[in-house]
Amino acid sequence: MRKIIYIIASIIMIVSCDIRTSDNGDLDGYWQLRSVDTLATGGSCDTRDSLLFWSFQVHLLHVRDNRNTDLYPILMRFNITGNQMTLTNPIIDLRDSSDLVLEDYEILKHYGIHDMPEKMTITTLNSSKMVLENRVVRLNFRKY
Repeated sequence: MRKIIYIIASIIMIVSCDIRTSDNGDLDGYWQLRSVDTLATGGSCDTRDSLLFWSFQVHLLHVRDNRNTDLYPILMRFNITGNQMTLTNPIIDLRDSSDLVLEDYEILKHYGIHDMPEKMTITTLNSSKMVLENRVVRLNFRKY
């Protein structure tokens, strides 16, 4: 009798769990910004040494500069429809206190984000490479 109760309790606990999974495919993970191409001039900037990273999970994007400790990491929401990614709701990620809503979007240019909300076209996405384009730049990433 006791075994039956344990089995029923185990089944109830498993069924009651709400596991949220991501359907982002290759997008989820940690991406290093390798280069930024300026669309208007055709110029390119190698950013491999700057240690700029974008991290995607479910519907949350975390951008950070691992070299420049004066810049706080930024969290924002993202949504994908077809090959279009929309970034919204940026907040400053303050680990030791309450997060702050980002009101001055100028800091986002450091990460290649020029508008808010930002609309980006996903031109390449696979398990090792991603290329995003907005109205100003093309961002080239490698999966870390």
